[in-house]
Amino acid sequence: MAEKEVENKLEPIQSVERALQVLELLSTRGSLGLNDMHKALGVNKASLLRLAYTLVGQGFAAKDEQTGEYSLTLKSYEIGLRAVKNLDKMSLITSTLADLSSQTGRIAQFSVEDNNTLLCLQSIGQKNNPFSVYTNLGGRSPLYCTSAGKALLSACSNTEIIARWDNLDPKPLTKNTITDIQELLSDISRTRQRGYALDQEENEYGICCIGSIVMGQTGKPVGAISLSGNAFSGEDEIRSLADILLPVARRLSGMMGYYIAP
Repeated sequence: MAEKEVENKLEPIQSVERALQVLELLSTRGSLGLNDMHKALGVNKASLLRLAYTLVGQGFAAKDEQTGEYSLTLKSYEIGLRAVKNLDKMSLITSTLADLSSQTGRIAQFSVEDNNTLLCLQSIGQKNNPFSVYTNLGGRSPLYCTSAGKALLSACSNTEIIARWDNLDPKPLTKNTITDIQELLSDISRTRQRGYALDQEENEYGICCIGSIVMGQTGKPVGAISLSGNAFSGEDEIRSLADILLPVARRLSGMMGYYIAP
């Protein structure tokens, strides 16, 4: 059964709903006792006591033993800050992709690895670009035959790639698709040396891509940026695109907290 069909049949968990209602109430009303919560939410006091006890135990609320009132802790604030921080990062990524697309005339993407596949989180392209369908937001592609995917694989050791090979489920999508592990390792080695990966009509005929990894604060990849469009005209165009893409990937990594030695 499709995930969407399952979601349509699901019923909300009432205790979770009520706990979230308590959090929202405390965020707007400040400190409240069980009586005030009961009046505001219409939930019986026994249930409210269990909810409040759970929120205190999880660090989301604190109880004043003298007044018996409950108030929010900074944990909710911390979660909110992290959410805002993530939104800020995506806004930064989006503006960066827009600049790349405008400068090159190609579709610019930011993708991440998810469950041995490549997941496109943002895609910016020219309105009249005939390849815009290829980069649907939220679309998935293989790691082994896409430039962003191979850029992400380049952060893994050869031993790790070999161990994951079967899970990558290699299939010949075009005559150029690499389905031999040794050939892929050679391609990944070239990717590490030059700093970017290429997709030479390996995922779809007529489409070529160049991608580079984006590193995060922990020294691990947080994603990859790539440029996709019609087949490359030759080595000169590849080098020209690489000269544009690599400094952007490096700068974006720095903005993500990755330390880059001067």
